[in-house]
Amino acid sequence: MTNTILAAIDIGSHNCRLTIVKIRKQRSKVIHNFSYGTNLIKNLSYNNEFDDKNIKKTMQCLQRFSKKLIEFEVKKYRCIATEACRQVINPEFFVNRVKELTGISVEIISSYEEAKLSLKSCTNYINKDNNEGIIFDIGGGSTELTYFNLEEQEFKTRSLSYGVINRSEKIQIYGEEFVKKEINNHFLSFKNNELKNVKKELYAIGSCSTATTLCAIFQNLKRFDIKMIEGFSMKPFEMMKIAESIIRMDKEKLKMMPCVGSRYNLLLNGTLILIEILKTILIRDLIVTQKGLRDGILNDLILQYEKN
Repeated sequence: MTNTILAAIDIGSHNCRLTIVKIRKQRSKVIHNFSYGTNLIKNLSYNNEFDDKNIKKTMQCLQRFSKKLIEFEVKKYRCIATEACRQVINPEFFVNRVKELTGISVEIISSYEEAKLSLKSCTNYINKDNNEGIIFDIGGGSTELTYFNLEEQEFKTRSLSYGVINRSEKIQIYGEEFVKKEINNHFLSFKNNELKNVKKELYAIGSCSTATTLCAIFQNLKRFDIKMIEGFSMKPFEMMKIAESIIRMDKEKLKMMPCVGSRYNLLLNGTLILIEILKTILIRDLIVTQKGLRDGILNDLILQYEKN
């Protein structure tokens, strides 16, 4: 197995992401990594149709990705799309348009498959001491909350159609009280059903930008240093304390923070969702990770290649 090139593309609700890895002697190395904000799900709450400006940005980004697949001579790739394409009224048009303009084949995955890939991306943080817990992923258009118990081979997940982008839009449509109640009821239902037989505090993995940004703020980092954030362990009360301080903070002051800036409103939406999770689910320890769907895809592709 020499110089085999594999790639993963994640068309998310907020960002489009590409990772290309080289496989050599059963070891993988990232040789290209790129993420670009396209806000694909922005304004989707109002009419279930993609905004022309966001579609254009997404297509331009994917055209760039297509050139990279050719440039690096990628042997095999997988391109997935998530909540934005699950919600839109005409997903087939989007998939066909991407194929026509870029040659990339897009697979719209279910929230269940999304949660499975998220779990696969976090295998480094799951072991015999931490083989039961939850993973939460607060994305642009949805929040996945997943319970896993590897010993019992249990996997239970639910998706909530609220994320860091569309939470604000849904407040404009339905009002803040309705949105807050719906989010709270969702997590309560998860606790009372998926976790009904769980009687102890759970190990948790926060696989999302909300968790990593709050972690950076907790550590008083002057810039977003992934080496200081990836795999960082926090107690739930520490995460709750920093989350509540962000909610109370003046927006102008929040915008001046080095790890926040113009993304302050996205952070506020994600933090409010995270607070509801922390209030509802009993958590023992919390690991913060930047790993996501691309890592899960690449894990699968590498395993498939090694079998051949």
